[in-house]
Amino acid sequence: MELNGKKIAKKKQVDYKTNKLKLEKSGTHAGKEYKYILDKTDAKKGYNFFCYNSSEWNELQDWANENTGQEKKRKIVNFNGEGLRNMLRSEHILYNMFFPLSKLQKTKPELVKKFIERLIPDIKISQISKIRIEYVSELDKKELLDDNTSFDAYIEYKSGNKKCGLGIELKYTEKSYPYGETEEERLFDKKSKYNQLTKNSGYFNYEFYKLNKPELKKIKQLWRNHLLGIKLVDIEELHEFHSVHIYPKGNKYQKQACDNYIKYLSLKGKNSFVPVTFESFTSVAYDIFGNQNWIEYLKKRYLFDNN
Repeated sequence: MELNGKKIAKKKQVDYKTNKLKLEKSGTHAGKEYKYILDKTDAKKGYNFFCYNSSEWNELQDWANENTGQEKKRKIVNFNGEGLRNMLRSEHILYNMFFPLSKLQKTKPELVKKFIERLIPDIKISQISKIRIEYVSELDKKELLDDNTSFDAYIEYKSGNKKCGLGIELKYTEKSYPYGETEEERLFDKKSKYNQLTKNSGYFNYEFYKLNKPELKKIKQLWRNHLLGIKLVDIEELHEFHSVHIYPKGNKYQKQACDNYIKYLSLKGKNSFVPVTFESFTSVAYDIFGNQNWIEYLKKRYLFDNN
């Protein structure tokens, strides 16, 4: 069985598309049809998202275009893009998790605070100020890591007088990805921003510097996302930061990546990195919010061992 559980997820998503949504058309990639990719006509109707009706689908699209990216650089979301039509990719899942959470933030903010505090140990929230998708900062990237690293989702909150952030990376069937040419240069250049920040931060132990290219490849995305948050603290944009890595329990590749990454963190680093499974996300959500349709939707659609 594949470590990322792709075969299980593929069957689950194709069954959902065929039996639940009653959709027959398949989408294409590189000229070839795939059952787990939605046809563009079906995608336009919001079939890859948790929506009761056309009105809520319009509301989700409006929310996405208002809350994806930075305030100063809004991103118009292409819901017909292949990434959001592919049922095995994680991009659409972000909206199915965080759009309902954002709606609850307007009506039941105390419960949303309680949910996040339960999900992420050792944080205390006074007020949530942002829930964003594909967010970095309002600062120019040259003031940060000078690259295109961004958080899949971002939650900013106040803890007393402190401004704090949760940078969230979400995986479904994904493993790692190959080195980009520029990325590889930066990762292995000891004088790069990546490595200078890593060295001076106190978040990593000496074993981290012994990693070879194949070993680092498995954890490099965790490292880069963590580093972006560390940088925000370093320049005092945030007082505290936690890097959150969300994945389904059945994706054993991501479980191993988290376990391996933790081995290279100091105590300070371990206290700021939080692996979270889909199962714990939905379980805590159920405990806090009760039996809501969006939680059941997440469980039935994405949990590998849930029929």
